[in-house]
Amino acid sequence: MRGRSLVAASGPAAVAVRGVGRRFGAEVALDDVSLSAHGGVVALLGPNGAGKTTLLRCLATVGRPDVGTVHVDGFDATDTVQRIEVRRRLGYLPQQVGFAERATVFDVVDHVGILKELGPPRVRHVAVVRALRDAGLVSLAGRRVGTLSGGMRQRLGIAQALVGEPSLLLLDEPANGLDPEERLRLRDRLSEVGERATVVLSTHLTEEAAAFSQVLYVLVGGRIVHAGTPADLTATARGRVWIDSAPRRDVPGVLRSWRLPSGAYRCIGDPPSGVVLDEPTLEDAYLLLVGGCGPARGPQ
Repeated sequence: MRGRSLVAASGPAAVAVRGVGRRFGAEVALDDVSLSAHGGVVALLGPNGAGKTTLLRCLATVGRPDVGTVHVDGFDATDTVQRIEVRRRLGYLPQQVGFAERATVFDVVDHVGILKELGPPRVRHVAVVRALRDAGLVSLAGRRVGTLSGGMRQRLGIAQALVGEPSLLLLDEPANGLDPEERLRLRDRLSEVGERATVVLSTHLTEEAAAFSQVLYVLVGGRIVHAGTPADLTATARGRVWIDSAPRRDVPGVLRSWRLPSGAYRCIGDPPSGVVLDEPTLEDAYLLLVGGCGPARGPQ
């Protein structure tokens, strides 16, 4: 097997998804999905079952759309020959990662380096150590996988995705199982990777989408219902969030309300007159978008 450069392509990969649809029997997983990305961190935000994993699988060449096109740096991810070039640019963390339990942490990441043709052992091992360092696993390189905690196993999957410095990094729910310190490490690492690569990650948590991404696509029922920055989405809730003394759940137009530590209630929806409006968060805007409360109004 001949070695190749540690970097499969120069600069961030250019991703173009156009009109993609995917069905599983009667279930529509993706419906006319289009997106583009070229550098930085892009988040796919949506509830469970929204189609995020299916879309990432199409980008990773392990799933094929029924209709539409998926291109990475101009290469067709669905074409048998061209998808080899896509895979050379790719680092992928699936939602569920399987490991050889008796293998060491180092060997698990090194195996991916071999598959990526990262050169002779001396060169490849440099890339493996770099990925382990970025995932905070260097001190555990000799540990058996079967002895790792859930968070450590998630970090091992991230190290596999990072090895070889891919120009396209696909991460399916990467923060699952990570503690707050590990999530902060991941956020810092992804912001750094996004300066030289294209990162696409999925999450169902608004705080992760806000922390990790510069661009946000919201998927609901297999369709993209919003595209823009996290600030763009947050702004759509301005004038629709208020503080009240009672939950007002029976008031028409109130989508959600919940009790704050102060004893007051935070409400979202169409506010009645005379209430005190509050500054919206990304979560407020997301709930309004997916909660069936109608189109957002402008600032009041």
